[in-house]
Amino acid sequence: MIEFREDQPKWQQVAQAIRERIAAGAYRPGSRVPSENDLMQEFGIARMTAHKVMRALREEGAIYTVRGMGSFVSPPGGTEPPVVHTS
Repeated sequence: MIEFREDQPKWQQVAQAIRERIAAGAYRPGSRVPSENDLMQEFGIARMTAHKVMRALREEGAIYTVRGMGSFVSPPGGTEPPVVHTS
């Protein structure tokens, strides 16, 4: 858990923590990032806050989501994520 500051919304602080983990290599391109439920437990945040975190990271291209599989770190350089086929 992080110690939240009062000068910035929680969702922005959690999103920054995830960005820092990606930059540090804790989450590598193509690897799964925590789910909304995982974020809720780890950071002690509400579901809506976790949803905002994931939406912001997707919108900026840091992660992509595959329905039914989870969210993953995007490849470097803003390239499209790999196509995943499920049977």
